[in-house]
Amino acid sequence: MRSARRTALDILLKVEKQNAYAAPLLARAVPKFDPRDRRLLVELVYGVLRWRRALDHIIEKISRFPLSRMDATVLNLLRLGAYQVLFLSRIPTHAVVYGAVETAKTLRGKRAGGFVNAVLRRIAERGHDALDILPKSDTAESLAVRTSHPTWLVKRWIAQFGFEETAALCSANNQPPPATLRVNPLKTTRDELLEASRRAPFFEDAVLEPSPIARHGLNVIPLSVIFVTGWIDRGWVSIQDEASQLIGEIVSPLRGERILDACAGIGMKATQLLEISANGIRLLCADNVPWKLKEIAKAAKRLGTSLPLRVAAAMDTPPLANRPIFDKVLLDAPCSNTGVIRRHPERKWRLTEGDIETMARTQKRLLASVAPLVKRDGVLVYSTCSLEREEGEAVIENFLKNNSDFARDDCGRFLAEAAKSYVRDGMFRAFPHHGGMDGFFCARLIRRH
Repeated sequence: MRSARRTALDILLKVEKQNAYAAPLLARAVPKFDPRDRRLLVELVYGVLRWRRALDHIIEKISRFPLSRMDATVLNLLRLGAYQVLFLSRIPTHAVVYGAVETAKTLRGKRAGGFVNAVLRRIAERGHDALDILPKSDTAESLAVRTSHPTWLVKRWIAQFGFEETAALCSANNQPPPATLRVNPLKTTRDELLEASRRAPFFEDAVLEPSPIARHGLNVIPLSVIFVTGWIDRGWVSIQDEASQLIGEIVSPLRGERILDACAGIGMKATQLLEISANGIRLLCADNVPWKLKEIAKAAKRLGTSLPLRVAAAMDTPPLANRPIFDKVLLDAPCSNTGVIRRHPERKWRLTEGDIETMARTQKRLLASVAPLVKRDGVLVYSTCSLEREEGEAVIENFLKNNSDFARDDCGRFLAEAAKSYVRDGMFRAFPHHGGMDGFFCARLIRRH
């Protein structure tokens, strides 16, 4: 079986060369390893993806060789080695260097092995002092390099939030995200799971705490212990960030309501709505990706929420088109995902400023297309996991300007007291560096006539 380091290299190459995503690749690879190597594999992949720009800066300065001319395999071996030397302490430096050199020789020949050996040894000789190579000035470019973000994105955030807030946000993006579970009230309660964790020997090193933000949230560190207990397989919990859970609370499904989840994805929020309502709503899930609809059905069955769920391939086909038949519509719109960069760090290396503009146009179009489906006095909830105003507040302002029959409601009315501080002008907005939640935006609109 391949080592965790070699598997990490394979995954990083697929992410870089094939535009693959790390999460599904890790999900397939992780079960093949013992718990210790699982943690190492995840740490290496996400660590390199988070710190890639800073690592590249150090590698280029020390090697005095342009990154653009480096072989992708050699470069990713250097990134892995540099990350282990600079950010991890439990692996002996000599073992890191030796492993990288031998892999380079095997995959790219003796000359490549010599190059990797020379560069990593120079980094190892400096140790943590190699981080001093990173620029320290208070400019957007320097901040982008030392916090490992694209310069254009850092400039955009500085313009929106200021330098200090942007520095804190970038720092938060480079931290492993907290693990939050959504407890399924159809099968158990938070108190029951807390009591079970106290009796279970696998929880000796874990901390479980009820979320003060999400009513059914349970914060867990470390997350890996949950897989030992089988809670997920039994349908007792789902993995879902606190901010994401709050979107379902803002929808506030009531028994008997007919609800549309217009961009359902794999059904995380859809199944939450069914749990909250005790299977008491008629829910239609729509998405334009067929395999995601299959995932919704599987998740619903696991959680005991399979009925009265119905799925559809698209939201704008008969009999839905322009018919006000829903009490509530949730549009969790596709977006730039800048609020969840810490969970998907490869995203920041692929995103462009033009993508944000394109997403905003798509969001406006989608919002306009679902609005006619909302009944009089019905509710339209719009959300994204983006930090960008163009994808949040600006979309709502544009919609209300062109749809006088809708008015903004107060999201805070449906949230726990501890969550109300994240509501401004009736709209919910969360940031990773404030409260530790994922970055989310949400607005709740009511159709008046």
